[in-house]
Amino acid sequence: MKKIINKKASILDLFLWMAIGIVTIIFFAGWIYGFNKITTTFSGMDKVIFKDSDDYQTISNISDVTFGKIENVQKDSLHILAFVMLFFMGISIPITYFIQKAHPIFFLAYLFILIGAFISSVYISNQYELLMSNDVLGATISEFTGASFIMLNLPIWVSILGILGAILLFAGILRDAGAGDSMI
Repeated sequence: MKKIINKKASILDLFLWMAIGIVTIIFFAGWIYGFNKITTTFSGMDKVIFKDSDDYQTISNISDVTFGKIENVQKDSLHILAFVMLFFMGISIPITYFIQKAHPIFFLAYLFILIGAFISSVYISNQYELLMSNDVLGATISEFTGASFIMLNLPIWVSILGILGAILLFAGILRDAGAGDSMI
């Protein structure tokens, strides 16, 4: 296994952010949808499992005590987690570019990649909107209000993060005034 030495920020971070964002939301929505189906199925079963003192315990009763309690908590938690992941991953891009030092000659390459990221973000945002109207996962995806706000306005976010990242990457800001070089 080869060690990575002097690994620096990638100019493709915007693409990575968009891909991780859409995959995260679809995974969490699928998880919530599947867990809801399991809970609903178990809640509808009235088969007696065992007799507890004077009361009969059914699969439905046990499911309400276990799966029913977990479902509400994890639904709220996964909505918040999806938003927090998207937001802080987006914020980390300009911070990484601030720490990174790049030669200004690469600005043109960065500009072309930013244009490509913008075009890709329009496509991903439109596909996300179609997913929200899907019969199976649409209602579940629509419940991700914070993450959906980011994904529906993805071209705006990509533009802001890309331009801010370019300013911080190519401005040549001294990170350590005493040494006159970057922190890395």
